[in-house]
Amino acid sequence: MSVVGFDLGNESCIVAVARLRGIDVVLNEESKRETPAVVCFGDKQRFIGTAGAASSTMNPRNSISQIKRLLGRSFADPELQRDLGSFPFRVSEGLGGYPLVHARYLGEDRAFTPTQLLAMVLSNLKGIAEGNLNCAVVDCCIGIPAYFTDLQRRAVAEAATIVGLRSLRLFHETTATALAYGIYKTDLPENDWLNVAFIDVGHASMQVSIVGYKKGQLNMLSHAYDRSLGGRDFDDVLFKHFAEKFKDEYKIDVYQNARACIRLRVACEKLKKMLSANPEAPLNIECLMDEKDVRGFIKREEFEQISAPVLQRVKGPLEKALSEAGLTTENVHFVEVVGSGSRVPAIIKIITEFFGKEPRRTMNASECVARGCALQCAILSPTFKVRDFEVNDRFPFSIVLSPKPDSENTESQQTLAFPKGSPVPSAITATFFRSNTFTVDVVNVCDDDLQMAPNIISTYTIGPFQSSKFKKAELNVKACLDIHGIVSVESAMMLEEEVEVPVASTNETVKDATKMDTDDAPTDPASGTGGNMEESKCAADAHGAAENGGPDSEETSSPMDTDAKVEPPKKNVKRISVPVFGLVYGAMGAEELEKAVENEYEMALQDRVMEETKEKKNAVEAYVYDMRNKLYDKYNDFVMPEYKDELIAKLQEVEDWLYEDGEDETKGVYIAKLEELKLVGDPIEIRYKEWTERGSAIAQLVHCIKSFRDAALSDNRAFDHIDMSEKQKVIDECSDAEIWLIEKSQQQDVLPKHADPVLFISDIKKKAEALDRLCKPIMTKPKPAPTKPQTPPPPPPPTETPATPEPQTPEQQQQQQSDGAGEAGEPTSVGGAQDQEPAAEQMDTDKPDGSAEPSA
Repeated sequence: MSVVGFDLGNESCIVAVARLRGIDVVLNEESKRETPAVVCFGDKQRFIGTAGAASSTMNPRNSISQIKRLLGRSFADPELQRDLGSFPFRVSEGLGGYPLVHARYLGEDRAFTPTQLLAMVLSNLKGIAEGNLNCAVVDCCIGIPAYFTDLQRRAVAEAATIVGLRSLRLFHETTATALAYGIYKTDLPENDWLNVAFIDVGHASMQVSIVGYKKGQLNMLSHAYDRSLGGRDFDDVLFKHFAEKFKDEYKIDVYQNARACIRLRVACEKLKKMLSANPEAPLNIECLMDEKDVRGFIKREEFEQISAPVLQRVKGPLEKALSEAGLTTENVHFVEVVGSGSRVPAIIKIITEFFGKEPRRTMNASECVARGCALQCAILSPTFKVRDFEVNDRFPFSIVLSPKPDSENTESQQTLAFPKGSPVPSAITATFFRSNTFTVDVVNVCDDDLQMAPNIISTYTIGPFQSSKFKKAELNVKACLDIHGIVSVESAMMLEEEVEVPVASTNETVKDATKMDTDDAPTDPASGTGGNMEESKCAADAHGAAENGGPDSEETSSPMDTDAKVEPPKKNVKRISVPVFGLVYGAMGAEELEKAVENEYEMALQDRVMEETKEKKNAVEAYVYDMRNKLYDKYNDFVMPEYKDELIAKLQEVEDWLYEDGEDETKGVYIAKLEELKLVGDPIEIRYKEWTERGSAIAQLVHCIKSFRDAALSDNRAFDHIDMSEKQKVIDECSDAEIWLIEKSQQQDVLPKHADPVLFISDIKKKAEALDRLCKPIMTKPKPAPTKPQTPPPPPPPTETPATPEPQTPEQQQQQQSDGAGEAGEPTSVGGAQDQEPAAEQMDTDKPDGSAEPSA
């Protein structure tokens, strides 16, 4: 699962990813950490990012930049109208009063919405992240300015959807910076608050926030901003200064040439950076306009003097942020400055004088937002376990629910749904009394922001519904401020009270009913409750019916009873869901969003086809140069002279074709042209490769033959268990391979280098593999396991004690000796029966089958 953070800057973008070791900033295809937010439209494809920035000078009218300034704004917005004067591309008013950007793409004029353009930038950033992570990127966290309106936030979310990204959170840039600062600090106090002011001076805007820190906690105290105060304002001051100077000195008007304007603005931006580190800096541009080289020079004091109107606006957001936080400069413990525009020394001087302390730069000024977004994405993602750190963000505007007046309600009573500083996310329920369908406007209000007028975000139609009491119904409307800072009306519920009729009942009836329920039923000793559950349930139902004025109550009670009392009425609130239909002004509908996804897919496919076409064209060009150089060098002996001249002429023909008729061809044409060249060049390459690698292949086969043959002929006892027939088989196979190799080598040696070989490396390798496949199982056959000698069992113990012989006469003894001497000529034993039986048993057991065999 991907954990990615995107910093969408006005001038450049940064991608950060979360890894097990921390947060890394991803490098783009040019190994740079920042990617320009530029989309350049060509005749056949788009160029986005670094490629778009490189093409913008040559194609300024089709190069779209500063897309963030166009997003979610009406065409009549005064700020947008001021910006249009510096844009080289054409912007017109589209449907609904929102801007449309015009560019020439694929040979025709096309119009794109700012949301589509932002989606193109996000697609490039997504590709950079996927190339670094080697996996698909879906989940992400996108940084946005805190002053973005609801429509601008929706536009960013829609742009992410178009390119297949799922934004876990649209994160305020100031909050992302604060998170990246505080989550790594281990010395945060546990009880007191540590207050830090963050000042972010970007390319086109300035944002100030004051944040309170405790251990494991971040609390956003205030937001302040100037939407049109940034580094580009200082660039514009220098641009106007030198434009007037060149008009007087060189008699050229750069305003009349779009390319000259872009080159001068780029030079002024570099000059501003030089003045940040040096007291003075020169400006030199070759052939700026009308083939004239221009030169200029300016000191830092002069630069600050002409920038005084811009510098005077820096103090306003500082005062506003401090006032909303309810703090003084003494309560702010540290001041951190970030953003590319914060490097201007005059800005640092103003900040130092205001807070009375030197600002610090403990974070990377350009990468802190992307790192904070990646950290927030890691916190929201189940893939990573991040240190517990609570982020309490605040919404910088007020949101009002304003019902439209109708025939019954002539006055519109507004409801403050989310006051300024409300936590993000949050939800409220507003109550309205209406008798029929009505509409509610969601209004974005910021009274203290002169740059932002109240505007209607969306309109919700609540109904139809019908009240059963013929009076105004009470409706609870739920509004939500989600984690992205987007406001919506989620649901509506109609509340109706149902009042039950009070019923008079006597104490006697209640008492008798209670007695019937408890006394008549036998007690279950096991459970301690009434015996039969069905009978108990029926009695309870009857008692409930009596209380509710049912038929049973009429029989047991009367209004004339002296002990009667009236039960208080019961109220049941019935909730009925009411349909809600919303209309968001300026947002894309489902069909428009689906169509935008299809268009982006088609344009991305066209870009991919063109990139592959370029790769094939480059492959043809590289083959021409490489083959021509090798024909004069290492391929010289492997081709006949007449064929060499013919091939060189063919290569020259293809080279001329590439720069003339073949400059703009399709992918298939380049593939066919490369195959045509390889049809002639491949045999030469094969002959060269066979000649250079044949020696090592032959040596390997010879080593294989020698190894198996020596093993088969060896007297080593390790091979004694192998039959001679199998050894002879190995010897024969080795001899056949050797004879084959000698014959082929002799045939090959007589051939010239430019002739096709007869002994191929592949054949040598196949012969070696076949020899190894046959001989290796034979020569590596394991020895058989040795047999263990059989141990004879021990003799059984004697079963009875032999009897003592009776005394014999001398005649009997002589007769016995003569009988014993006559058996097989063997010496007689003197022991009697007890000496003969053990010998017989030993003889029997020595036979394998256990049978007795007479001795010879």
